[in-house]
Amino acid sequence: MSRGLNRHQERVQAVAGLGRNLSRRAGNRCELCADRTSLSVVEVEPLPEEPDEDAAVMVCERCQRAMAGGRGAPPPEELRFLENSAWSDVAPVQVAAVRILRRMAGEDIVWARDLNDTLYLGDAVLARLG
Repeated sequence: MSRGLNRHQERVQAVAGLGRNLSRRAGNRCELCADRTSLSVVEVEPLPEEPDEDAAVMVCERCQRAMAGGRGAPPPEELRFLENSAWSDVAPVQVAAVRILRRMAGEDIVWARDLNDTLYLGDAVLARLG
């Protein structure tokens, strides 16, 4: 096996290892929509050298698809929960929510654009958004 593949597999295992602490932080719910089914740990860019709870979120399958965007993303009307999670005081949760909102605002989804325009984002979150 190549070194790159080994490093990737090690990172995937390390990210999965964050699950217990993220589950506690999230109360065993999706940190974006509060659903309880099909939860997974997803890293939020920019990625630190080593997987870290402060750069990851616990999300359900629907929210994972929303974060990825593209054809598999849920329709905007199913993502209205972002109106709450965009105000999260957990930085990676807020970053993930704002990225989804910004993408939808760019697609001219009115409620996402309006919410994006009213958000106050701290310097740490702004730095992570790039």
